[in-house]
Amino acid sequence: MRATGIFAVITVMVMMVFVSGAAAAAPDVVSPDTAAPSDATAQEIRLSERASAEIEKNWTILVNPVYRARVETIVNRLSPQMERNLPYDIGIIDHKMVNAFALAGGKMYVTTGMLDFVKTDVELAGVIAHEMVHADKKHVIIQSARNNRMTLLAITAAIASKGNAAAMIAANVLQVAVMGAYSIDLEKEADALGIDILARAGYNPVGMLTIQERLKEERLKHPDINPGIYQTHPETDERIAAAEKYLDDHGIPIRRKYALGNLRTSVGETSGDLGTALFIDDTEVWRGRGDEKTRKLFGRIADDFWEHLQLETVPFEVRVESGMDGSNQAFYVGPRKIAAADELPPGTESLRTLRENVQKVLSDARMTHPMANYYK
Repeated sequence: MRATGIFAVITVMVMMVFVSGAAAAAPDVVSPDTAAPSDATAQEIRLSERASAEIEKNWTILVNPVYRARVETIVNRLSPQMERNLPYDIGIIDHKMVNAFALAGGKMYVTTGMLDFVKTDVELAGVIAHEMVHADKKHVIIQSARNNRMTLLAITAAIASKGNAAAMIAANVLQVAVMGAYSIDLEKEADALGIDILARAGYNPVGMLTIQERLKEERLKHPDINPGIYQTHPETDERIAAAEKYLDDHGIPIRRKYALGNLRTSVGETSGDLGTALFIDDTEVWRGRGDEKTRKLFGRIADDFWEHLQLETVPFEVRVESGMDGSNQAFYVGPRKIAAADELPPGTESLRTLRENVQKVLSDARMTHPMANYYK
């Protein structure tokens, strides 16, 4: 969708919130003295229900059990790691724009465009964790207070009131949420705390970094398109640098392949005969005979590659070295000795052939994710 499209939809939604709020001061969804379930405030619930009603009037909410199971599994896994016990819930908007956003009080939305865009559930968990932090830390209300030059106390009082003031605040909150129009400090906080939450929930936290790098690439590829998350995140480079530093400072290795799902290894039959082949990302990198000894050797090497061959591996670290007398060649990835020439079964391709093929596969894999700084 072009920028005018998304802005037009949001403008209509904002106008509807303003009109509905101003019209005869209609009863609030939740009165200020109503006991709020969980840790959500009455004001958060009021804003969330008003905003979600408008969102679901203007966009199609997808009812798909496969998609629902996918996002709910992630939300349920992340929820126990949040500071507040909010009623976290996520809806799926049937739209090709790549976006996700959180309303006040724990209600979130993700588009089918985003579900198609992420490469793995690790990246999707990074997106959802980021939005859950926005809800957990009341970022949408904080940003709206800043936009309206009000204190948090004043803005919560305005939300609790009826009439034009409450409607205008609700409209601004809706726009901040859907467009992700947060200041850089709130975005960095959502990234950093999201990394912590991912790690505690057992997800690879590098997914928070790779999704940002890929969104940057997408915006550069399509500068004339400003759907959702791209339009309001011009500080991408600053956020990427901050996420990298946060990971480094907390001793979390930046190994992108586990979030991107590439450099996967497997052993199978060669194309054209009954020999054994070693594959990386479905590309044959080495072959040998089809006997048990060769299959066992290739299986062990595949496991070594999965652990030690990373997108961040410097090309010269993939090498073949010989002893001082020129004998006893061995294949290395960094300091790890992967295989020695004297252990290769007859009929196995040379270690130099393996090196050339692995270096090419590694280069090709990096080309699929070009925004990363692999050699920091």
